[in-house]
Amino acid sequence: MSIRQVVLSDLHLGARDSLLTHVHGNGEIADGPSEVLAAFANGMRATLGASQSDQEKPQLVLLGDALDLGLSPFGDVSKSFLQLLDAFFPADGTDLFDREIIYVAGNHDHHLWRMAQDHGFLTRLESGGMPGDLESVTRIFGTPSHRCRLMESLIAHRPHLRGASVKIAYPNWGLSNSETGRAVVMHHGHYLDGMYRALSNMRGFLDDSEARPATMRQLEQENGPWIDFLWSDLGSAGEIGSDAGSLYEVMLSAGASHDFAESIARRITGGLHSRLGIDPKMPLKYGVTLDNLIRAGVDVTAGRAAERQRDGYGHVLGEAEIDDLGWYLGTPMVHQMREELPDVPHELSFIFGHTHKPFQDDLLVEGYDVPVGVFNTGGWVLDEPTLMPVQGCAAMLVSDELEVASLRLFNDPTDGVMAPVRVEGSGRVSRLVDETSAAVDGASDHWADFSRIVHARIIEEADARVRKMLDRSNAQLREAAE
Repeated sequence: MSIRQVVLSDLHLGARDSLLTHVHGNGEIADGPSEVLAAFANGMRATLGASQSDQEKPQLVLLGDALDLGLSPFGDVSKSFLQLLDAFFPADGTDLFDREIIYVAGNHDHHLWRMAQDHGFLTRLESGGMPGDLESVTRIFGTPSHRCRLMESLIAHRPHLRGASVKIAYPNWGLSNSETGRAVVMHHGHYLDGMYRALSNMRGFLDDSEARPATMRQLEQENGPWIDFLWSDLGSAGEIGSDAGSLYEVMLSAGASHDFAESIARRITGGLHSRLGIDPKMPLKYGVTLDNLIRAGVDVTAGRAAERQRDGYGHVLGEAEIDDLGWYLGTPMVHQMREELPDVPHELSFIFGHTHKPFQDDLLVEGYDVPVGVFNTGGWVLDEPTLMPVQGCAAMLVSDELEVASLRLFNDPTDGVMAPVRVEGSGRVSRLVDETSAAVDGASDHWADFSRIVHARIIEEADARVRKMLDRSNAQLREAAE
């Protein structure tokens, strides 16, 4: 058995609070990989070298939010992606991965899918066709036909990587084997989060109908523009982009998330008045005004989603999140798989990120013969100034037999102690877990170095965040005193 894919998500390259972004003391993006990134690459080389039975390199799958376009400028993101290339594909060493990369866009880098959509539309126009509209989603299975032009342009800055490519899929990509009945499907995870289905929720609220879409196409058509509106390219929005900060930071504060929802409602009602001449105070029925309706709708979408996200920081998944996960797998996912495959796979593994809280488990989902193996990658950024044991990161390993194993890299330290790097499965009997565990044990010195470096970086980042919060609080106190 050999490892066919390595899946990484939520790298947030370019973000200053990403453990992978290499930044000088003055805040400028540095050349070359960070200590954490270099140590991770060393650990993966030692592990894959021990576990691979042939000379084929595994394929790298970047499962969304790899580029922090949502909150970081394009230039910073681009320089940080070059750091990744230098770690994984060094000019003076051997490649860690195959030179065809698969990219599945998320919410922070949804802009990359928008670029691919536009390019595909223009290509069809230039070839004499007349497309009806932009392509909403791609097929799950098979090699994606879209190419990520931004990443390939950056790869061109490394002449030794001539011929390397980045294929982009959205919102899902996967692998299937009709003979074994196995399949692995990957999705960044933002559409499991009610925040990113806000326009569908609004439609359901207004129509008093089922808010969660039945198909992937409907899901993206209704909510893709909302993701763009939120922050898909906010990193290039100048001062207003930097002032916006992280949406997750906003969600951690009840007051801040309420203000956030209020600002959205004001923007909608203000735009209706200034651009369309519609008075938001106009009565609709039973004394309810248009302004009341819009504010209620935003609270049902953005406000309630913020409450759920805050509650979720103390545990991996709550009841509502599990219900959303079951809906995604059992409704739009099943619908798309039936369009592409003769039968729904007998044994499905589902990989996602977005939550920054790694875990693995089996989940009973209606429409599947056996429980679905569910794997979360976690993320490489710290979302809170205080440390939470559920936060952390994992890399997913997919074998040529479509088994999945979670390489648990780190969780935020508990009582100052980092758990060692290890391999875990969802609960099924797995030869991949057994073989990869032995390979990780053989590379234990490399992984011990990685854990030590990550621990130091986490403490450094946590201390910096606490100082930042204290400085902000002191400034507010001084303003209040004046």
